[in-house]
Parts: sequence; C-alpha cells; structure tokens
Amino acid sequence: MARVLDSSGNSANLEGISNGQQQREVTVSTGSTEVSKNVPSRNFLLLVNDSDEVVYISIGEDAVSNTGIRLNASGGSYQMSQKGGNLTSSVINAICASGSKVLTVTESA
Repeated sequence: MARVLDSSGNSANLEGISNGQQQREVTVSTGSTEVSKNVPSRNFLLLVNDSDEVVYISIGEDAVSNTGIRLNASGGSYQMSQKGGNLTSSVINAICASGSKVLTVTESA
C-alpha cells in the first residue's frame, strides 16, 4: 500500500497501489479527452486535478462539461478501488472549459 499526501497535505493510504503502478499526466482539452483506456485488469485508479480549473470526468462514455463527476481545481480527486466498491475497467474521459489543463493519473492493474 502506498502513502501520499492529499490536496490538504494530509497523509493518506491508497488502497490497491503497488510497485507496479503507472503514473502519468494527461492534458485535458475542451473536447472529451481519454485519460485511461479500458483496462480489464485494473485494480486501482486515482485522478487528481492539477490545474486551476474544474475538470469533469465520465466513466464509459464521452465527457460533457458540467456533467458527470466534478474534480475541483487545485487537487480535486476521484479514486476507484475494489475496497471502495466503485472499480470499473471502462474507459475514463475528461473535459474542461478552456483546455490544456493537467490531470494526474495513477493506475495499477
């Protein structure tokens, strides 16, 4: 299990993270942007909005502004895990209002 700091600087355990995790940054645009492919073996996913603008994510379909899961600016996040009961292998898409905003993705399979 990995320990990271949340958006408030507090230490947090992340369920499902292992040494085989992948971390990357995805630049989100004003059109639906794929941030994670369909991954049948996914066991953990963490998305963190590392921008100054709200980002919306959608699971299994195109992202639409002001619809879906809202990730607030400057650290808004969404975590999927088996323990959380919200794990899916579906494609994850994101969208933002002005484009060129960074979403960090941590994923393990």
